[in-house]
Amino acid sequence: MQLTQINNQLTIKLFDSRDELFQSVALDIESHLRHSLTQYGTASFIIPGGTTPGPAFQSLSNADLDWGNVTIAQSDERWLDSSHQQSNQKLTEKTLLINHASNANYVAMKNNSASAKNGLNQCNHDYQAMLAPFSVTMLGMGLDGHFASLFPGSDHIKEGLDSENLNLCIDIDASGCSVAGDYTERMSLTLSGILNSQTIILLITGQEKLRLIQSKLKAETDLNFPISYLLNQTTSPVSVYWAD
Repeated sequence: MQLTQINNQLTIKLFDSRDELFQSVALDIESHLRHSLTQYGTASFIIPGGTTPGPAFQSLSNADLDWGNVTIAQSDERWLDSSHQQSNQKLTEKTLLINHASNANYVAMKNNSASAKNGLNQCNHDYQAMLAPFSVTMLGMGLDGHFASLFPGSDHIKEGLDSENLNLCIDIDASGCSVAGDYTERMSLTLSGILNSQTIILLITGQEKLRLIQSKLKAETDLNFPISYLLNQTTSPVSVYWAD
């Protein structure tokens, strides 16, 4: 593993293989959760959707933790029933809320409201009830530079990336965003919500994403590349974990 300290808040860890990457991520998350459980008696873990972190979650699910005092929630969610194949909650139930981690508490981001806009207040309420700051937040990133559901060109993107916006959650319409897929009505944590974390892990794979990250280091923030806001903030520590 090659470690580069970019500044006091940003570290990049490059691994020789994905197996090594996923093992390290799982062990580090376990350590963060264990520390929080020891210090506060409770812990909170924010996780992304997508299949990339699946192997790390599978390993983490076997950790000998007091999972009954760990709360897990999504960084973003499509406004779909949890039974839908594209629901992040459904994926989490398959990959993380298994084995020992089946005893963890889960806070759903999608609620019973007819739309994400109508469900925003309830979502903010539910997330504010969790341990703050979050013990650990894991994120992924798209090739367009989005993280969570903060897509470039989406409505509310400026509000979502405003570090002075005190709301934890924001409703997103990602219509027209090239990588958003068919289900564009979303709920997402805001940048300020994500920064409400003791530590942030950005998990990425592939050369293209590494080059994108490297191009945005020490760059001006750019609404067209939302990840630039995360990489250049000074509020919360971010560790980038990468393998090809």
